[in-house]
Amino acid sequence: MGSIEIFSNLSNFTITLLSLLVLGGTVIVINQGKLPEKRGLTYLFSGLLLELIAVGVTYMVSEMYSLGRPINALISIELLLLLITMLFLSMAALQILSNNLPELPITAALGGIGLVAIIYFVYIYPSSLMVANMQQIFIITGFLCISLSFWSQMHRRHAVGFLTAALACSVVTVILLLRFFNIGWDTSLINNWYLSPLFYNVMAVAFIAINADFLARRLDASNSEIVKYNRRIEEIIKSSPFPIIISRLSDDRIILANNNAVKLFGIDPGELERYRLKDFFVDAENRTLLNERLEAEKEVQDFEILVKSNVGDTPFWLLTSVTTIDYNYDVVLYAAFQDITSRKKREVLLKNQAIRDPLTSLFNRRYFEDEVNKRIALARSNNSIYCILMADVDLFKRVNDTYGHKTGDNVLIELAGACERALRDQDIVARYGGEEFVIFLADVDYNDAKIVAERLRKTIADLTILSDDGREVKFTISIGISSSQVSDNIDTLIKTADEALYKAKQNGRNRVEIFDPADLKNFNPDDPSMHKDESATRHPAFNKEENVEISLLDGIEGNHIQEGNSKIEEPKKSGDSSLEGGNA
Repeated sequence: MGSIEIFSNLSNFTITLLSLLVLGGTVIVINQGKLPEKRGLTYLFSGLLLELIAVGVTYMVSEMYSLGRPINALISIELLLLLITMLFLSMAALQILSNNLPELPITAALGGIGLVAIIYFVYIYPSSLMVANMQQIFIITGFLCISLSFWSQMHRRHAVGFLTAALACSVVTVILLLRFFNIGWDTSLINNWYLSPLFYNVMAVAFIAINADFLARRLDASNSEIVKYNRRIEEIIKSSPFPIIISRLSDDRIILANNNAVKLFGIDPGELERYRLKDFFVDAENRTLLNERLEAEKEVQDFEILVKSNVGDTPFWLLTSVTTIDYNYDVVLYAAFQDITSRKKREVLLKNQAIRDPLTSLFNRRYFEDEVNKRIALARSNNSIYCILMADVDLFKRVNDTYGHKTGDNVLIELAGACERALRDQDIVARYGGEEFVIFLADVDYNDAKIVAERLRKTIADLTILSDDGREVKFTISIGISSSQVSDNIDTLIKTADEALYKAKQNGRNRVEIFDPADLKNFNPDDPSMHKDESATRHPAFNKEENVEISLLDGIEGNHIQEGNSKIEEPKKSGDSSLEGGNA
C-alpha cells in the first residue's frame, strides 16, 4: 500500500509516522476496554507497521540497486516483512470474524507456503517477475482478508465503525489490485505517498467508532437485561399472593402495585403516581422509624405498621418487609405486605385477658399492683401524693341468694361502669376479688379522695337494676380510704384501706371511712386478734394463710381443687357474705 515517496522526503515520513502513531495510540486506548475485537485490531496495527517498514526496505533496495550493490538479502527481508504483514492481517481477519477460529494452523500454512516461495524465487530459481508479484500478492491477500472480515460484521445493530473500516480497506485493496494489474490508471493517483497516512487516520477513526459501537451494543444489551429484569419483577409482583408496592425512593411516589395491593389500599391503578406510600401510614413516627431502620440496615424484615385505606376509615395492621432495588434506571423501595389485623386483635384480646377481669372488663389485681407500684415510684420521685380506695358491695350474698347469681353479676358490672365514669383517665380502678374493688387516685389528698368516694357511693346508691324476673334491685357500697401519708408501700396501703373499709362496715355500711396516719400505732395486720369476727366478714383475698392469689386470667385458682372444677372456699362475713357461684 505504501509508496517509497514516504521515505524520499522528511516531511512525508514525519506525517506518515505521526499518522501511524495516532493509530497506535488509538489501539492502546481501545485495549484498555473489553472490546472483543481488540486483539484483531492489534494484529491489524502490527501488520500496517510491518508494511511501512517493508516499504522502507523497498526504498533501500532501490537505493542499493542504483548504486550497483547486491540486493538479494534486502529483497529477502522485504518479502519476509510483507509475508509477516500478510499473516498479521490474516490473523486480524480471523479475530474479527470469530474469536474462536484457530489462528495457528491457518497462519502456519500460509506462512510456510510464502516462506518456501521466497526461498525458491530469490535463491534457488531467482525470478524478478515472481519477486515483484509476491511483493504485491502478499499485501493484497492480507488486505483482501481484512476487508472481507470487516464486511462480514455488517449484520450487527451498531456497525458504523466496521463499515468505515471495511470501506477504507476495500479502497486500499482496489488500489493494490490496480497496481498489480497495471490497467492504465494514472499511477500518480494510486502511488501517491499520502495514501498511507490518510488510510491510517481513517482507520483510527474507524477503530474509535468500532469501540463506540461495541459500547452502544453493550448499552443495548444492558437495557434489554434491565427490561427483562423489570418484566420479571412485574411478573413476580403480579403473581405474588401478598400485596406488593414499588415506590421511588426520591419522592415516595408509587410506580407499581399488584392487584392485591390495589385492593388493600384502595388505589386507582390508572393513577398510581398520584399516591405516595407515606400517605397510607396512620402514625408518622412509625414511618420515620421504618426509614431510619432501612437507612441503617438497607433491608427491613417483618416490620409492623398501622395503615389506612382510601376506601375505608378503619385503620388496620400490616406486616411489611422492605428493601431497595434498581428498577427502570431508578432506586426504588420494594415493599411486601401481609395483613395481620386479626393477629393484632388476638394479641389485644390476649393482653386484655392478661390484665382485665373477664366479668367487669376492669383491670385485675395483678395489673393493678404492677401499675400502682410504677405510679408510686414516679410519685416518690416527684414528691406527689395519692390515695387508695377499697370498695365492697354491702350484703352481696343477700343479692345472690334473693335474685340469683346472674343478677349478682349484673350488680358487679354496673358497679364497674359507675366507677369508670366517675374517675379520671389517670386514675386506676380494678376488681380486686369477689365483690371488692380497688381504686388508685393520683395527685389527691384525703379530702379530695373522700369527695370522690362520697360521690361514687351516692351514685351507686341511686342505681337500680332489674333481676331476671323483673324486680328492681338496689344496692350500696362501703369505701375505705388510705393515703401516701400512711405509707408508700402498696401492700400496706391496700391493707390500711381495707381496714378503713372494715370500719365502714362496722359503722353501718353505705359509708366512707378514712384510715388516719395516727391509726398506724394501733394497726397490726399480722395480729390474729384484730377484727374478732374478721374471718366472717373480710374478703378471702386478704386471708393469706388460707388462700392464694386469685388469677382472673387463668381461671380462679384456690387451694381447694376438685376434679374438673376449681372454687375458692372463703369465710363468710357476718351479715355481709362473700360471693358464691359465677360471681365469686
